[in-house]
Amino acid sequence: MNQVTYFENIIKELNSKPYHVVEKSNAVFYLVSKEEGIVSGLDEVISLLSIYDIEVSLRKHKENGNTVKRGEIVCSITGPKQSLYHVLDTVLYILGRMSGIASLVSYYQRKLATARVIDTKNYIPLEGSLLERAYQDGGAIQIPYYLLDETLCDSHDSYEDAVSKTKLITALPIALEVNDISRFYDALKTDAEILVLKYFNNEAIRRAILDNRGRKKIMIGGLILPNRLDIIGKESFDYLTTFLFQTASRVYEFAVKVG
Repeated sequence: MNQVTYFENIIKELNSKPYHVVEKSNAVFYLVSKEEGIVSGLDEVISLLSIYDIEVSLRKHKENGNTVKRGEIVCSITGPKQSLYHVLDTVLYILGRMSGIASLVSYYQRKLATARVIDTKNYIPLEGSLLERAYQDGGAIQIPYYLLDETLCDSHDSYEDAVSKTKLITALPIALEVNDISRFYDALKTDAEILVLKYFNNEAIRRAILDNRGRKKIMIGGLILPNRLDIIGKESFDYLTTFLFQTASRVYEFAVKVG
């Protein structure tokens, strides 16, 4: 689903709700950050307001991807109070959801010595375009590759067989998923360009990186909790990704001041 369709669904839902405020005089709402983080979602909110049939405008005081401190104004929205209150919860959710993801991605990236955070584009349904921008604002990058995961590998005789046959159907670099250190050395013998270490513990990651000796690019994935970053973040590998960016990121809160 593209962004416009996603917003159109939001608007239908908003229009089905009764207005709780009937005050039609104009006002300015200032959205103020309650904590330090990375701003994301401002351009997306402007897109939402532009297709909504009300006279509400947003002025950016920060840009997507900017660092914001507690107490700083992120943006201001102007229009009739009735309309402002009607869309306020949705505006706060979009900004909070996207800023939460961007801030968590940025936190992980700062903890890594050499690796880059990867956006695998495996998004939660309906929010794809928003989440892609949030990853970008947090500093994640996208790289082209063909993921040869555990399920695909199990349908072949070996890692080497899986990789060689996959190379017949794609010109993309192959990222071979490995779920156990005992199988890492078999994966190392293949022609895969990237080895994805999934669900490896810290010691297994260290061993794999040492034994790799720079032969393959190494991507660390799976359940990478923030408390592991002080250890694995110092290791020399290429990429990191985790599903926690979407499932565990908080919705950042913004205070609303009426001008």
